[in-house]
Amino acid sequence: MNLKQTTHSFVMGIIGLGLIAPASSFADTLGPYVSAMGGLNWVADQDLNQNDLDFVEMQYNQPLHSGYATGLALGWGLPIGLRPELELSYRKNTLTQFNHRVYEGGGSIDGEGKEEASSLMANLWYDVSNLPAPLNRVTPYVGGGLGYAVLTISGLEAGGVQFGNSHRDTVPAYQLGAGVGFELAEHWSMSLDYRYFKTREAHFGDIQNLPQGDVKTEYKAQSLMLGLRYWL
Repeated sequence: MNLKQTTHSFVMGIIGLGLIAPASSFADTLGPYVSAMGGLNWVADQDLNQNDLDFVEMQYNQPLHSGYATGLALGWGLPIGLRPELELSYRKNTLTQFNHRVYEGGGSIDGEGKEEASSLMANLWYDVSNLPAPLNRVTPYVGGGLGYAVLTISGLEAGGVQFGNSHRDTVPAYQLGAGVGFELAEHWSMSLDYRYFKTREAHFGDIQNLPQGDVKTEYKAQSLMLGLRYWL
């Protein structure tokens, strides 16, 4: 099953939950909860730097072809509107092209490879609750988080030249986010979630078939996801 089919099935399942939810069973979204989320992930075109020189730019496929984000979270809704949360997430995108190739005199070339970011984040969200009817089942939120990410690039290839297997580093990361939650039934809610995610500079060391020198990069991504939350 591809990403589009999986997302469609997930959305239809959530809609089904909303249709069968009894109108009188909505509960306050307070206390502990667990959640799962998934959706699309956009990665900004990304420079590789060596010896203080941006020597190539990596360009990525569009999300509907290759980019996705998933996550699991454990949190606690407080009466004052704050919602601390621990989140484990995974992002993956595939490369389509290498641009501004300084070592080859410039220009672009089709390429292959993938980039993955696995992260553990401590988030703090603020829920805007108790909206008047007919929005009383809707809860907008804003916030952000700090943590660490394992950034991995692998399978890099261009013009028949391979650049090693996998290269990874663990780096500090932060994210900003906003979204809206919707109560489905007692204990259940869904959400539409936006994230801006960024890491500090990752160091991959020497890379095969490149001049010697530590290869560095920064990761920036935006994610749009659907979430399903269960209040314990």
